Amino acid sequence: MLDTFKKVLGYMWASPVTLLGLLYVLTFWGMGWYRWYGVRGDGMVWILNSHCPSWLSNLWDGWAGQAVGNVVVLRGPPSASSTVLRHELRHVKQCMILGPIQPIVYAINFVAIKLGCPDSHPYYDNPMEIDARRAAGQVVDVVGAMKRIKEGVEKKK
Repeated sequence: MLDTFKKVLGYMWASPVTLLGLLYVLTFWGMGWYRWYGVRGDGMVWILNSHCPSWLSNLWDGWAGQAVGNVVVLRGPPSASSTVLRHELRHVKQCMILGPIQPIVYAINFVAIKLGCPDSHPYYDNPMEIDARRAAGQVVDVVGAMKRIKEGVEKKK
């Protein structure tokens, strides 16, 4: 009973961000660019259609998914053990905890890393991204892993 109450409060607290996500996704769905996939966990999941305009497909280059409140959009259908879906559902959970300040906190982290940490990456080193990668079982220290790979390649030369 208490868990249900907390979940309902989380939905309500995240609702301003979720409404923005719904406006965005329903617009693209209405144009046939996104398709409904279903509810997974606390997320309403949509998939990018392969016949979307090239400008939209190009915007998705390098991205596998995104979450806006309780709305999740994925580049393609998730597999049975999709790390991308788990990653995005962690962002949904973050929004259910932080509510309407979640995007603000995310942006502040991004800007602070960009301006204050020249050797860091504002996306990969963002604490909210690290938390989502950890929840999905993904590599947490992406920047460090990329440096180690680069060093290994240079040693082999």
